[in-house]
Amino acid sequence: MSRVESQVPEAILGPILNEAAKLANVPPQQLAIVRAEAVVWNDGSLGCPEPGMEYTQALVNGYWVVIEAVGQTYDFRVGGGGTFRLCPQGRGSPPLQSDGR
Repeated sequence: MSRVESQVPEAILGPILNEAAKLANVPPQQLAIVRAEAVVWNDGSLGCPEPGMEYTQALVNGYWVVIEAVGQTYDFRVGGGGTFRLCPQGRGSPPLQSDGR
């Protein structure tokens, strides 16, 4: 598995890799970590708002993890508590700031 330098704790990254492997229907060894960095999201939507949802209008420290597998890209957004969700392609916007300059 190819990996970029990860700023994401293993306790958060591990479950994301498992989820990506399930979604891609491949073993975790076939995943490539494209991005795994500590970021600041501009609000509770983590840069990936769902239509009709209300979000906390406050900065959120979290992580941005992008995984590639069999030609597909999986864009995961992680909030402060370590909970993550997949952002559908085309819906996400980049974080307010990234620590991985």
